[in-house]
Amino acid sequence: MPTLTLALQEEKAPVHLPATPQAPKPPIKPKANGKAKAQAKQPITATAKPATTGSDTGMERPKAKRGRKKLLHDEGQRRARRKAQCKLNQRRYRARQRGLISTLSLETEGLTGQLQELREYRDFLGIYCQQNGAFTVWNDPRPLLVVETFFRIFKAGFTLQSTEASELQESFVRLVCAPAMVAQGATTDGVEAFLVQLKRYSSYHAISEPRLKTSKVLHAPTEQLDGQADEQNLSWLVEAKGNWRLRLSRDSLMLVYPHVLRHHDALTQRIVGQTIEPEFTTVFHFNARAKVVKLESSVDFAGALLRLLGNAQDVATLLEGALISPFGELGVDLHGAMAESALTRGSKQLSLKYILL
Repeated sequence: MPTLTLALQEEKAPVHLPATPQAPKPPIKPKANGKAKAQAKQPITATAKPATTGSDTGMERPKAKRGRKKLLHDEGQRRARRKAQCKLNQRRYRARQRGLISTLSLETEGLTGQLQELREYRDFLGIYCQQNGAFTVWNDPRPLLVVETFFRIFKAGFTLQSTEASELQESFVRLVCAPAMVAQGATTDGVEAFLVQLKRYSSYHAISEPRLKTSKVLHAPTEQLDGQADEQNLSWLVEAKGNWRLRLSRDSLMLVYPHVLRHHDALTQRIVGQTIEPEFTTVFHFNARAKVVKLESSVDFAGALLRLLGNAQDVATLLEGALISPFGELGVDLHGAMAESALTRGSKQLSLKYILL
């Protein structure tokens, strides 16, 4: 009978082999955003570490952070600055508006005054330029009207700073004056000489204001006395009296009293900036067509300066070399010739207005 034999294998103890070292896997870095990338690209600068004492050795001081109070404080400063800037801008805007309003007001007043002058001149022309049949030779109101209108138009002197006003004034003078008029000491070009004197009174003084007090007809033709006379030989005489308000400046001394600037400093200081009001008397001669054919005028500078200085010797010193003619013409010597002193020729402070005149 066959027999089965079982062979039991002997268990061997397990052999442990040494493990081979494996390379460590790199840690997975989180994906950085744009800000982190920008910070990573910046170079690392060494910062000075604060000195540590024995008590905090081994301990790192926490970094100071900007708190909410600091942020609120900065925001308050920015708001205060914006508020102050807004107030400043508003003040500047209001100042510009006030300046604009003031300028417009002055321009409006000037235009209103010019409009009033034009209306008065229109009314004057409406009367003056009527046909000869409207007035008789024995009853003509135009001579007296011309005199009163003249002082109304030139109440502030010759308006050199306004072209429109000066043109109106000049056109008025040329309208009422005859081409061959004799003006004061001028025997020729009387109209031009009269205009030059009006301009000089205004340009040689800081203020020039002729003020009419009275005007009256000294002589008028009458039918009883002049009925047989030729109309071309008839004439009217109108007298005007008043005072001329003049403020003296350094230009006044330079152009009218040049010797005072050179030799009398104390007298110069006394009169510069002062205002005088010399009395004047002007006689207008009119022909039969109500045109001014002759003009006679005198200005009492001596009396006005005596009231200002209170000393006759100072007045004599001031008027001794003054460029004032006996007819009250400025810039003219006693012999009636145009005067130009060495002081005015060489002075660089000479007013441009004098050169234009």
